[in-house]
Order: sequence, then structure tokens, then C-alpha cells
Amino acid sequence: MSAEWLREGAAAWPDVDPGVVEALPATLLSEPADVPERWLALACVAGSAAAMRAFERRYLESVEGALRQRGLSDDERAEVLQRVRVRLFVAQRDGAAVVLHYAGDGRLGGLVRVIAVREAARLRSGIVPRALTPDDLGGRDLDLRVLDVRQQRLAKGAFERAAAGLTRRDRTILRLHYARGVSGPRLAKMYGVHRGTAARWLESARLSLLRRFLEEVETAVPNLARRERLRFDTWFRSNVELTLSRVFKTAA
Repeated sequence: MSAEWLREGAAAWPDVDPGVVEALPATLLSEPADVPERWLALACVAGSAAAMRAFERRYLESVEGALRQRGLSDDERAEVLQRVRVRLFVAQRDGAAVVLHYAGDGRLGGLVRVIAVREAARLRSGIVPRALTPDDLGGRDLDLRVLDVRQQRLAKGAFERAAAGLTRRDRTILRLHYARGVSGPRLAKMYGVHRGTAARWLESARLSLLRRFLEEVETAVPNLARRERLRFDTWFRSNVELTLSRVFKTAA
């Protein structure tokens, strides 16, 4: 693996710590055609808040004008952009965030616009985005939605440990939202930030929790098969709201 393109990527985004990308698995670090695009996506997936801010400026802000031209209100635009974040960074394909399947050949900006326009149409038509399914994760077996009793106990323990390891701000935001029912706009007012910023904080906290959860699962079950990992991943997505509410109410 050549380190030259990694240095080039780091130079393109000087506000982002290059260590977050260098620490990623080597399988993700093949040299791309569009170095800045791939490097930024990798840093976002690695959990860099600075990278997410740069991504927002480079890609999401560019589609707000198009959404505004479609007559979407501020709240509707914030909802659409939130859906775009979920599609790119939460949804998985072949064990990796969807964004990593596009970033690196110059298509990412177009992908963001396509997703945003589609989600705007769904929002206006009243179509609720479907929940992530095994198909979104690269599998097609409905049995992926099910954990046996032993696996559910393991999942709940891993979830609790993952929640305990969050940063103070992430824990506070998730507790307010899930255990106390504080909405995104109310969070923004409480912290004195823009609604979009509060939405990014909330989604970043969810992503951090998911990464920690899967790390805890893989620590408890070394050499976890991909099929089994998908089971736990799907369990998390199906149970995150209920489990967060229970964990934080118990902690309180």
C-alpha cells in the first residue's frame, strides 16, 4: 500500500486528524482515482467529527439550494439531509458503509444529490423511509432478523457496555432524545446550535454507539462469521430506540 495518496488526502483536508484514516483496516485503503473524496469518506466512517463537518460543507450544503427550490421548509430540508446521512453512513453493503462503495471515483457528489432528491420526493408524498432490512446489509435471508436467546443476552450486554463507553456529550444527547423524548429542534435550542448541527450530533452519537456495539460483540465472540455479524447489526438497528430508552432510564 502506497502511503503517498494518504498524505495527499490528508493535505486536502487539513482540519481532519490523519490518524483516523491511517488506523483503518488496510483493505479499505487501496488507492482511489479521486483521493480527496475517498479520504474524506474514510475519515467520516472512522468517526471523525471534523471530517463530518467537512463532508457537510462539501456535499450536503450544495444540495440545500436544490431542496429549497422544491419548496421544502427548513424542517423538511433538515429531515431530508438526515435521511441522506443515514443512507450513506448507517446503511451497510457487504459489511461496509454505503458511502465507501461510491467515494473515490468522483461520483459522490452526484450520489448525494440523487439520494436527496429521492428522499425529498418521498417526504412530500408521505412515504416513510422503510426500516433497514437484511437486503440493505447485503443479505437476503429473513432469518438474519432473529437472534436466539443466548445471542440476545450477548447483544444486550454488548449494548450496555457500548453505551457506557460513549463520550459524555454523546451519552447526554442520546439520553435526552430517547429517555426523555427531547426532539432534535429542542436539542438545538438547549445547546444554542443550528438544528442541522444538533441532527448531526445525534446521528454521530448513534453511529459511535453502533461501532462500539459491534466491537463489543466481536470481543465477546472472536472470529465472528459475517452472517452472524449481520444478525447482530440488524438486531441493533431494530432495537436501538427501545434499548437506549431502557438503558438510560435505568442509569438515571
